[in-house]
Amino acid sequence: MIARGQPNPCMNMNHRRSDAPVSHCPQCGGVVNAGITPRHCTEEAHATARRQQSIFCSHCGQQLVFPH
Repeated sequence: MIARGQPNPCMNMNHRRSDAPVSHCPQCGGVVNAGITPRHCTEEAHATARRQQSIFCSHCGQQLVFPH
């Protein structure tokens, strides 16, 4: 976990937003908006996120793609 005030190496723009529309970053899984309650997702929602090339679910933070 990256400490507050340190730059985040993830290039996803949600890290730079004060009002990110999702709770987790789809690239690194880090929390980008703690004010949004994480939700329980369905496998269908996770399959859709995988097709959109998300590595992590932006709603619940679960890792969707695992390296081989």
